[in-house]
Amino acid sequence: MIVWRDSEFVEADSAIATSDRGWLIGDAAFETILVESGRAAFLGRHLARLRRAARILDINAEIELLTLKAAVAEVARKNEIAGRAACRITLSRVGGARGLAPSPAAKAQIVVSIAPSAAPAERPMRLIVSTRRRWTGAATNAFKCAGAYAENMLARAEAAAAGAHEAVMLNEFSRVACLSAANIFVIREGRIETPAESEGALPGVVRGVLLEEAVRLGLSPRETQIAPEDLSGAALLATNSIAGAVRSVFDGADVAAESKLADKLMKAYEDRLASEFSAAAPEGAA
Repeated sequence: MIVWRDSEFVEADSAIATSDRGWLIGDAAFETILVESGRAAFLGRHLARLRRAARILDINAEIELLTLKAAVAEVARKNEIAGRAACRITLSRVGGARGLAPSPAAKAQIVVSIAPSAAPAERPMRLIVSTRRRWTGAATNAFKCAGAYAENMLARAEAAAAGAHEAVMLNEFSRVACLSAANIFVIREGRIETPAESEGALPGVVRGVLLEEAVRLGLSPRETQIAPEDLSGAALLATNSIAGAVRSVFDGADVAAESKLADKLMKAYEDRLASEFSAAAPEGAA
């Protein structure tokens, strides 16, 4: 596997040094991006969140849209990945003196990797409520921080052990924050709700697109507080960049009355994604 590292292409196995603070202590941020035929979906939104991460972590990095757009396409080409793929862009700090505090001698490093990705299964995702927590005051809630993802990993492992696909993570007030690797939308009695960022929700890229599409459809979505019991009997959508917007079930209850609204939102997102890929296509491409 070939990856892009700071404008050069290298073997993946040799891309990370033992002085990489992302590897050492999780001093890194990342974005996971859906790619189709070398084209990255919503890349500008992903990079805006990565820049936000750089500001919070105080990493002085050049995160340029055109440079990384070209890097994604070239990594896909070099690895002969022509179809649907998952791209990861990782920003970390490398070098400097040992210790927890960043050294002035440390520098930013960006790595772009890519791997084939199958389309999400059509069956609904089964959810459980995890015992792991998402703390509302954490600065790392605003982006995907490598170091902060241990809780998410443990929540997903908890779901797998219970025979489920995903885990609902609650905040310290026992209200819904997000899933281990996705945002969540709750559709009940004609209302569309998702946990607010102040509740610990990641400002997900697909979450943002779906909120925009709901407004465009005149559906008045709300970012609010959601209790775990509100998941029962509701239609649920899990959203992330690789899966998109997918149906989810918490307790297996019949939610047929809400299904049409959920399907409408899913269709709106798929149309928006298709438009995004079409806009990203190089001139003369099909």
